[in-house]
Amino acid sequence: MSGQKKGVATRQQKCAFCRTSRDKECGQLLVSDSQKVAAHHKCMLFSSALVTSHADSDNIGGFSIEDVKKEIKRGNKLMCSSCHRPGATIGCDVKTCRRTYHYYCAMKDKAQIKENPSQGIYLVYCRKHRDAALDDVEDEEEEGDVANDSDSSPPQSRGRGRLEKARAKVASRGQSEESRSASSQAADEDSSSHRDRSPLRSSPADSGQRCGFCHAGEEENETRGMLHSDNSKKVAAHYKCMLFSSGTVQLTTTSRAEFGNFDVKTVIQEIKRGKRMKCTLCGQLGATIGCEIKACVKTYHYHCGLQDKAKYIENMARGIYKLYCKNHSGNEERDEEDEERENRSRERAAIDHGGTPSTQVNGN
Repeated sequence: MSGQKKGVATRQQKCAFCRTSRDKECGQLLVSDSQKVAAHHKCMLFSSALVTSHADSDNIGGFSIEDVKKEIKRGNKLMCSSCHRPGATIGCDVKTCRRTYHYYCAMKDKAQIKENPSQGIYLVYCRKHRDAALDDVEDEEEEGDVANDSDSSPPQSRGRGRLEKARAKVASRGQSEESRSASSQAADEDSSSHRDRSPLRSSPADSGQRCGFCHAGEEENETRGMLHSDNSKKVAAHYKCMLFSSGTVQLTTTSRAEFGNFDVKTVIQEIKRGKRMKCTLCGQLGATIGCEIKACVKTYHYHCGLQDKAKYIENMARGIYKLYCKNHSGNEERDEEDEERENRSRERAAIDHGGTPSTQVNGN
């Protein structure tokens, strides 16, 4: 097979996905002829966006080198749910789950790994969704029976269940990358297969917009507040995610905006800032809610703050929306006194200038 080299170069290089030399756990480390791409076989097999290449050349481990490069680039934006390092392109196969792993980390985290080379199935279910793997086994067995009755062709050598089999068929017809992308989106709508979990963009399988902070959609409205969106500016955000973000500006009742009563420009700026901020709990980007103690470096998504037992202070009458991490929740009462003094000072300043404050800057 083209694209595989052994020897000194292989020993020197590390897998571009897991960044290790764990050949025993992750399979053989394969290196491209150009020596510019190196990856473990298992790390590629289970990566969500890779599909078997039918070309005789320019491939590594049965995958197009260009496709592997694209997946490596995508992985640079994905933090592992276990080790919190980039390169984690293997996601839990339950659509609503956002856990994503390196192959070795999935095993270490006791995820359920499904591997069936004869059917081209390589799936991972995180430890919380191991039961979903059993349900899919029954569905695949039923589909296998139907396929055996109607089709005598051999199974695909690589796929992500039903979705990836559809992708492989599209690829074999020689369609362009754009055509394959469109076909995979259609397959996503008709199946329960894995979706893209890049925190910086919406998944093709998602039916609506995603929050620019926590990256979830309307399914989380109950716990994170209403998902507000502005199609013209291509922005969406949950109310609670905006409310506690440090740099958003909330408009007063005299100048309300439709975007959850927030200045949409400040929301866009805050989302942009969040792309450089990793959550203390989950390691994903978009964590713009920082602990109110300036010396503390902890920063969260709204729901992650709740999970980590941080304390939220919400006082609508006084316009106070703060977070204290679990290590600094005892500082709340002392800061309340300081806040009262600051509010009185702002009110006096506004009266001196002949008006009232028109905006409220949230957070610290």
